[in-house]
Amino acid sequence: MTNASFRLTKSATALLGLLATLPFATIHADPMNVTATVLQGCELGAITDTAFGPLTPGSGLDVSATGTIQWRCTSGTTADITIDDGLLGTRTMGGPGTVKYELYKEVAHTNKWGDAAGEEVAVTGVGMTSFSTETVFGEVLHVDYVDSSVGVYSDTVTVLINII
Repeated sequence: MTNASFRLTKSATALLGLLATLPFATIHADPMNVTATVLQGCELGAITDTAFGPLTPGSGLDVSATGTIQWRCTSGTTADITIDDGLLGTRTMGGPGTVKYELYKEVAHTNKWGDAAGEEVAVTGVGMTSFSTETVFGEVLHVDYVDSSVGVYSDTVTVLINII
């Protein structure tokens, strides 16, 4: 080994020894929280009409029809789905005259589906991935159209979903 190599090796060894004695920053760990809040939310999807079709006054028959309401809510969110009483406020279709109808929660036509207390349909969300479907059961009583004028009758109701 030459004198210059020895000095370089000796200098490098001394430098390494010196570095080993210097204080280094100590390692200190602190926790960092990662948080998120999932908010309640509901929305309506497709709504199909409740179309009674032809009403034949001489038949003596009440006429039933169904429609559907699609909805979804965040998991665990409870909500009420309401249907108002339509443009005239009385569940009445207008046309050349008027024809009364009603909307119900079930096929037996015993519980009105409306927007007053006790008339809503309560739902609980299972997530926003896909829609759930509720069926609307409509009925026109024969007595409500037996003397009606010939023509087309219609009404528009508003469907709302309200987070409880």
